[in-house]
Amino acid sequence: MIMTLENSTLKNLQQLICKLSDLLGIFPFYYNYKGERIDISYETKIKLISAIGITPDGKNIISWINYFENNSWKNCLEPVYVVKQDHSIFIYLKENQKPSHIEISPFKDLGQEGETLSLFLNFDIMKKEEQRVLDDGIYFKYNIPVPSLPIGYYNITVFFEKSIHKSTLIVVPENCFVPFKKKTWGLHLNLWSLRGNKKEGDFSHLKKIAEYINSLGGFISINPLHLNDPEDLYGISPYSAISRQFNTPLYLSKSPVKEKNEEFFDYASVWKEKIEALRMEFAKFYKAYINKEDEAKRFLDYKNKLCPAVREDLQYFSVFCFLREKFGKNWQNWEEKFRKPDKNNLSMIYSEYNKDVVFYEYLQWLIEEEITEMKTYPISLDLGFGSIRSSFDVWVNQELYAIKAEYGAPPDDFNPKGQKWGFPPLIPFRLREKAYMPFIKLLKANMKTKLLRIDHALGLFRAFWIPEGTTPYEGAYIKYHWKDLLGIITLESQINKTGVIGEDLGTAEEWMKEELIKRKICSWKVFYFEKGPYGYKPSSFYPEDALCSITTHDLPTLKGFWEGKDIQLRKQFSIFDEQQFENAFAERQQDKGKIITLLKEEGLLEEEAPIDKLLVAIIKFLAKTQSKYLLLYPEDMLLMEEQTNFPGTVTEYPNWQRKLPLSFDEIMKLPIFKEITTILTEAGRAHPSG
Repeated sequence: MIMTLENSTLKNLQQLICKLSDLLGIFPFYYNYKGERIDISYETKIKLISAIGITPDGKNIISWINYFENNSWKNCLEPVYVVKQDHSIFIYLKENQKPSHIEISPFKDLGQEGETLSLFLNFDIMKKEEQRVLDDGIYFKYNIPVPSLPIGYYNITVFFEKSIHKSTLIVVPENCFVPFKKKTWGLHLNLWSLRGNKKEGDFSHLKKIAEYINSLGGFISINPLHLNDPEDLYGISPYSAISRQFNTPLYLSKSPVKEKNEEFFDYASVWKEKIEALRMEFAKFYKAYINKEDEAKRFLDYKNKLCPAVREDLQYFSVFCFLREKFGKNWQNWEEKFRKPDKNNLSMIYSEYNKDVVFYEYLQWLIEEEITEMKTYPISLDLGFGSIRSSFDVWVNQELYAIKAEYGAPPDDFNPKGQKWGFPPLIPFRLREKAYMPFIKLLKANMKTKLLRIDHALGLFRAFWIPEGTTPYEGAYIKYHWKDLLGIITLESQINKTGVIGEDLGTAEEWMKEELIKRKICSWKVFYFEKGPYGYKPSSFYPEDALCSITTHDLPTLKGFWEGKDIQLRKQFSIFDEQQFENAFAERQQDKGKIITLLKEEGLLEEEAPIDKLLVAIIKFLAKTQSKYLLLYPEDMLLMEEQTNFPGTVTEYPNWQRKLPLSFDEIMKLPIFKEITTILTEAGRAHPSG
C-alpha cells in the first residue's frame, strides 16, 4: 500500500522518522561494553538520515518510505540478486503484465564469459508468492528458478512488449578458497619498518624475506598497500586510504631511497625522493610509449588485460591524481566542473595532459608487476576498512557515501571516549543499487596473492556511524546487506584463488563470527583476548578456521603488554583518568597471573619466567592449537616494548613510523628466531619448500 500524509496511520513526524530509520537499517539500540542498553535518540536518527542525503520533512520521508517498501515491485526486479547455484529469484509483475522472455547473459565488463540463456515461462500457471495493492494497480511476486550456472556475474533482462527491465545476477559458491591444506604459520612485516642494504624498506626487502620464510614453510603478511598521503602526518597510516583500489608506489624496488634514519621512517622525505626519481624514469619510458616501441608493450598489455570496468577506473584514478596535484588535495575545493567525475572532462584531461596522467597509470603498472612477481611466494595482503573523505574512492562514487558522517566505535575498555576514524560510511542501500560494483572491484584489486586479511570484518554486518559534529556517544549502528557481501567475498576468493582472513575483533554477537567461519572466512584470535570469566582459554578451545596471534598492529607487543606500557600511555594521553588507569592496571596484573596459570596447566612453563622464556611458551601454546594460521610479529621476537600504532593518537605517538632495530639478515641469525622455527616444525606448522 502506498503511504500518503492523508491516509498515513502514523500520527506524527517522529513516528515517520522512526519508521524510515528502521528501513534504512539504523538499529534502535545497542548494548555497550558494560552490557548496558543504549537507545538511539530521535535527534541522532534525524542526523543520520540527513547524512544519508534525505531531508527529514514529512512529505519527503513518506516518499522515501514508499520507495523502500515498493520500489522493487514497480521496477519488476531487485537492483541485484546474490544467490547460490541452483537457487531462485523473485520478480514482480503488475496484473495482466506478462514478459515475453527473460535473458541471462555474462557480465562482460567484469570479465565473465559464457553463452546467453533465454527463459520462456508461462506466468499464467505459475504460483503467485505474494500480492500487493499499490496506487496504480495490483502487483504479484513470482519465484523464478535460476538455471544451473557457473559461479560469476551475469546480466538479467526481462523483456516486455514495449519495455525491458535489467538487473545483475551474482552466483556465489558456498565457501571461500582454502589455500593451505595443513595448518601453517606466517610472519607479519610492516614494509616501512624493514632495513637492510642501507636503503629504506621496499619490495626488494619483502621479496628476499618472503623467499626465505617460504623456504621455512611459512607465509608473509604485510600492511595495506593502499595509496595514502605520506606528506601529511594524518595520512601516513596505511589504513587512511586515498584509494583502496589502487596502490602506493612508496615501496617500489625501482628508484630505491637511501636510508635516512635508523629509528623512524620519514614518509615525506622518502616520498619526495622516490617520486622525483620515478618521474625521471618515466620521462625516458614515455618516449618509448608514444613511439609504440617494444619497451612499452608490457605496459599496454597490462592495461588491455584489465576488465573494462577496472580499466575505466584506472583512467579515472589517474586523472584524479593529476587533478589532486594541480588543484589541491581536497576535491571538494576544486573547480566546480571537476568536483564530480565526468566522462567528457575525463577524456579532455586525458588527451590534453596525457603525459602527466599516464604517469599515474605507469606507477600502478610497476606495482602490479612487482606484486605479480611476488606471487611465487605465499603473501597475505590487507584490505583496510575505509577511505578518507578527500579520497579517490569517495570522489568517484560520491552518491554512495554519507559525507556528513564517519565510521567509528562506541566507548569501550580500551577507548572510554570511543573512536572516530575519519572515513565517511558507505550507504547500504546505495551500494546495493549499484549492484555492489565498487565492492566487487575493491576485492578484485586486493585479491592478488595467496591470502587477504579484511580489516574490521564485523563491519560487513553492521558499522558504527557518528554524525558530523558529534561524539561517539551520539553514534548508532547501521545494518549492511551482509549475506550479499559475504557471498561476493566467497565468489572473488574462488575466482582469484585467495584465502580470506576476517579481522573480527571487538564487540559482536557470536552468530556474526559463526557466519564468517561457515564460509571459510577465518576468524582472528588474539591471545590477549581469548579469556573467559575464570581464566584464559586452553589451546583446545581455539577453532580450526582461524588465525591466532599474540598481538596486532593496534595492540601492545608482548613486552609492552607485560609491563603495562599501553596502560601507562593511555593515562599519559588522557585516554584514561586516574580511576580507569588503576582499574586497568589491576586487571592487567590479574591477567598476567592467569596467563602463567594457563601455561603451567598446558605444561609449557614450570614457574614465572623472564619475558623471553614467556614468549617462547606462548608461541608453543599457539603453535599447538588447531587454528589454521599462526601469525608472529618480529617486534615480539626482538622484545620491543613499543607497539606499531596507538589508536586514539596522531601527533602524541610515532604511529606507523618505528623501524625494526635490526635487518632481517641479522634477525634470522638470532637464537630466538632459530628456536621459534624449531617450535613451528615440531608443531607441524612448518612445511619447508626446499
